[in-house]
Amino acid sequence: MIRDRVCEWFATCSYVGYLPLAPGTWGSLLACVIAYFFPHFTSPLILIFLVVAGIATAERARGSDEDPGRIVIDEYVGMLVTMIGHDFTIWNLTKGFILFRAFDILKPYPIRKLERLPGGYGIMADDLLAGLFANVLLFAWGRLLG
Repeated sequence: MIRDRVCEWFATCSYVGYLPLAPGTWGSLLACVIAYFFPHFTSPLILIFLVVAGIATAERARGSDEDPGRIVIDEYVGMLVTMIGHDFTIWNLTKGFILFRAFDILKPYPIRKLERLPGGYGIMADDLLAGLFANVLLFAWGRLLG
């Protein structure tokens, strides 16, 4: 069905989620590239749209899996949340990428707890909070070190 294919395309960020080895890292990296070259694609309205559409498409595309690795819209949006309020310089994007991936992979409390939310909410919520934690640390990094 065409709706299923569109949801799969969106949830996997144009099939980036099918790249081998660490698809979440590829999804986060895609967000960095888009933010760097097209910063207007990171406006608050677009971010809200991506969150809402991400929840819906992740829910539909996940099938019977709780959080399949191929769904990377959550990492894409989490990386954008990391960069809210920061300049999209290569250095800031690199720091934000490292911080976001660390929070997303390690999932300290309460990030891991959010994974238990049902369906698309659980897929998206943990990455949104990881992005928020990374964002705060990125601000602190800038204030303390630079």
